[in-house]
Amino acid sequence: MGFFKKAKKVACAIALSLIILAGSLLPAGAAFNNLLRDVKITGVSEILLLEDLDSGSVIFSRGEARRTAPASLTKIMTAILALEHCTDINEVVEAPAYCLELLYGTNSSNAGIRAGERLTVEQLLYCLMLNSANEAALILADWVSGSQEAFVESMNLMAQQLGCADTNFTNAHGLDEEGHYTTAADVAKITRYALGKDFKGAAMFAKLVDTPVYDIPANNKHDKERRLVTTNHLINVYRTAYYSPIIHGVKTGSTDAAGDCVVAAASKGGYNYLCVVMRGQKVALGGDNFLTNTAFVDAKALLDWTFANIRLRQVAERGKAVAGVPVEMARNVDYLQLVPAVDVYALVPEGIDSGSVLIEPVDVPESVVAPIEKGQPIARARILYAGEAFASVDLVAAGDVSRSASLYLVSLAKQAARSILARMLLAAVLIAAGIYLGTLLWQAWRRRRDRQLRVLPDITKK
Repeated sequence: MGFFKKAKKVACAIALSLIILAGSLLPAGAAFNNLLRDVKITGVSEILLLEDLDSGSVIFSRGEARRTAPASLTKIMTAILALEHCTDINEVVEAPAYCLELLYGTNSSNAGIRAGERLTVEQLLYCLMLNSANEAALILADWVSGSQEAFVESMNLMAQQLGCADTNFTNAHGLDEEGHYTTAADVAKITRYALGKDFKGAAMFAKLVDTPVYDIPANNKHDKERRLVTTNHLINVYRTAYYSPIIHGVKTGSTDAAGDCVVAAASKGGYNYLCVVMRGQKVALGGDNFLTNTAFVDAKALLDWTFANIRLRQVAERGKAVAGVPVEMARNVDYLQLVPAVDVYALVPEGIDSGSVLIEPVDVPESVVAPIEKGQPIARARILYAGEAFASVDLVAAGDVSRSASLYLVSLAKQAARSILARMLLAAVLIAAGIYLGTLLWQAWRRRRDRQLRVLPDITKK
C-alpha cells in the first residue's frame, strides 16, 4: 500500500520539472492567498497551510508561523523516533505500569492497553496513529529511550535537525502542557520528513497513516480481538461528510489549547500536497444543529480547490532576456543582456495569462566590467503572481563579452596617472606641512631667544 502508488505513472512524466522546480522555489510565503476567497473554507479554523509535498512550496498560508499547542500531531514525531529505533517491526514490547499511571485522571484517548500487555512494535504504532492512544506513545517512548525525559530530549533534537525553530516538546503524546508548542510550518517539515526518501521508516509510516481500520488479536491481557478505527475521518469512507478518496493520512489532534487539528496528505494526477489545519473548532454550520469539525472541512476544501485549479507551468524560460546592464571596457558592446539560468516551472493557478506572472530583476549591479563569460551569474530575479513572489532564479550573462584592449590600456593609464598624481599631491601636502611646522618651530625659538636677551642684568653699572 504505497503512499503515492496511484500517482506513479503521471509523477514520472513531470519528475524532471519538479527537480527544476525544487531548486528555484521560495518556500516561505504564499503567492496565492488572495485566492482564498474562492475556496469554500469555513473561516473558523485559525491556522491554515497548504504546500506542495515534493518541494515544500507554499500555495496557501494563514498563521503558519504562530506557535500553538499541537495536540496529538505530536505523535508524528513519536512515530518517527520509534521507526528510527526499530530494527524489527514484530519485536514484542511489554507495557510498563508507570506509562499507564502517568495518564491517570487525564481522560485522554487510549487503546485500552493494560500493564504487562505484550504487543508488537507494529501494533503499538497502529494504536498510536489510528486510535491516537496516549499510552502507546508513552510505551514507545520508554522502549526507545528508557525514560520519558530522554525521549523528549530526542524529540527536540530531531526537531532542531529538521530546522523546526519554533517547536518544543515536553511529552510524547501531545496533551496540553506549558512549553509544549509548535507551528503549522514546523509540523509540515516534520511530516515531509516522515514521508520522505531520507527517512528509513517512510514506507511503514505511510502505511500506518493511510490505514482506516486495524485489528489487534487476542493476547496475554485481552481474550478478544480489538478493532482500532482511525480518528482521521478524511480517510474513513463511512464518514461521508469528510471522506476524500485522494487523501492518504496523516494525523489528527484535539485538545482545549490546540482546538481541532489535522495533517492531510493527498495525491492525484501526479500532484502531491500536504495540508495542515490547526485551531479548528466543532461548530454548527449553515443553521444545522450537527457539530462540524472545521479542521476536516477546511483541509478537504483547500485540497479539492488546489487539485482543481493549480497546475505546473513554465514561468521563466532559459535564454530569454529579462533585463540588461551596462558594460564597461567591452569591445563593440555597451549593454549586456541577462537571461534566466534555467527553465523554471512552478505551481500556478490554471488559466493564468502571461501578464499575471512577472519577472522582477533584483540585485542588478549598476554596471559590469568585461571580460564576461556566457552563463556567468550577474543578478537574481523574483517571479511574482499578483504581486507576491513564489519563485526565484539566477540571471546570467546571455553571451560572452570580450574586453577591449585599447579601452583597457586607457583605463590602466588613467589609473596610473591617478596614482602618480595622488602620490605627488601627497608629497606636496607633506612638504607644505613640514615647512609650516618648521616655520612654527623657528618662530617659537626666536620668541624664546628674544625674551632671554631682554632679562639679562646691566653689568656696566656696577
